Amino acid sequence: MATYKYETHILPDPLLPFIFHPRYCHSRHQCPPNWHENIEILHCTDGSGYVKCGAQALPFCQGDIFVVNADVPHSVGSDQTVTYRCLIIDNSFCAANGIPVSQLHFKDRIQDPNLAALFEEVTAAYSSHSRGDTHAAAGIRHAVLGLLLQLWSHYCVPKPPDSHTEADKLVKDTLTFIRQNLSESITLDAIADCIGVSKYHLSRQFKLFTGKTVIETVNLIRCTEAKRLIEGGMRVSAAASACGFENLSYFTRTFKKQFHTLPSSLSRDT
Repeated sequence: MATYKYETHILPDPLLPFIFHPRYCHSRHQCPPNWHENIEILHCTDGSGYVKCGAQALPFCQGDIFVVNADVPHSVGSDQTVTYRCLIIDNSFCAANGIPVSQLHFKDRIQDPNLAALFEEVTAAYSSHSRGDTHAAAGIRHAVLGLLLQLWSHYCVPKPPDSHTEADKLVKDTLTFIRQNLSESITLDAIADCIGVSKYHLSRQFKLFTGKTVIETVNLIRCTEAKRLIEGGMRVSAAASACGFENLSYFTRTFKKQFHTLPSSLSRDT
């Protein structure tokens, strides 16, 4: 039985709340199974394979669009060769544009040349972008929004019954608690008390599913948010405080461990 790892997304550019991979290729191989809170859209450009969502494996062929809905365990593989593009859209982008993605469920395998053409527009927009190019970044956001609106208009389906295990729910509840209390003092005891489990059970299950400890994940989420704030113009000390770091030296060490650079290197004041 596959162990599906929870994937935490780090978004490198605050102007682009997406992760885009222009080319993945699998030959007689299956990628490690994982799941995450953001929706993922795949576009098969060559060959054939399959996308496994939970226990169900669906064909994935040239021209297909495949939507991996939020929190759905999934993996991609092929008995021959499959090449595809991957776009992960952060929930914050959907919310900022009035798309209630947490309440929606999209059809998974889609064969629609118009939708594929919209994905090509996203790819073309990315190909002309360089970091710091605000005009090109706006073009990417426009293209991604067009893709999302097409999905929302034509490919929403009834949401299936919740099939998450107790461990899935525990991880999701932990991440929700962390994000809702980012500026506060967060302890393992506080999270466990809120969720209603022992801290030892929480530690074991969380590490099993995410590959990280709870505190490592707290620091990762805090540093990721601080990075976004600093790149948006906030002073380093203010960003650290806003994200729950009471000690600036500890924040600097933790940030450098996560991103291999000092937070001051991203500041507009330097």
